Amino acid sequence: MGVKSAHYQGTDWTSVDRAIEAGKLAGIPVMVDFGYFLPERPYWKLVTERLRPGDISTHMFRGPVPCVDETGKLYPYLRQAQARGVKFDVGHGGGSFVMRNAFPAIQQGFYPDSISTDLHAGSMNAGMMDMPTTMSKLLVMGMPLQEVILRSTWNPAQIIHRPDLGHLSVGATADLSVWNLMEGDFGFADASGGKIQGNRRLFCELTLKDGRIAWDWNARGAIDYKTLEPMYGIRKGIDQIVRPR
Repeated sequence: MGVKSAHYQGTDWTSVDRAIEAGKLAGIPVMVDFGYFLPERPYWKLVTERLRPGDISTHMFRGPVPCVDETGKLYPYLRQAQARGVKFDVGHGGGSFVMRNAFPAIQQGFYPDSISTDLHAGSMNAGMMDMPTTMSKLLVMGMPLQEVILRSTWNPAQIIHRPDLGHLSVGATADLSVWNLMEGDFGFADASGGKIQGNRRLFCELTLKDGRIAWDWNARGAIDYKTLEPMYGIRKGIDQIVRPR
């Protein structure tokens, strides 16, 4: 699927360069979780010089990522990197998403190429929670709903070279979600105690995996029990055992 370099603590580019070398040999993309931001290997150089078009920088809204200047203006190198084909991934996780980076970036039109959770026990029980919550955060920050859906489905499928996934074309795998776009007063937390309020929130009512129901919050796939014909054999057997007193 891909090659990943993550959490490298050295001051050199060895981990990134070896990952890219492996990606070239295998013909697959590289994902980099920079982890440690050091002056000897600045982040801007990773996305503008090191990574190839199609390679991925994850945790794009992590605290140490230089996204905006002291006035909140987006650094131009980010648009330049995205324009040359480098993909930016959310990777929210338990500690890799802060509003002070994400909100001004989204407001200025710098959208993630792919929306992802980095789901683990720590993140699911903290501010990230789940995929619908992560998607909702970007929605209330200003991303259009269509873009939120696109960057959660078809875009990621293309990035990992799986064009068979992430769309509803004839013949596609029946992986489906049914959403409830709720309206109200909702709060969303980041990974450092920050918060944003919003008036919309996505909630997943139903999911199908390969055409089979995998999640059904409102029992939409079930039938009112009163309309079901009783299973005659079982009913008869019970009637023979249970007698009214």
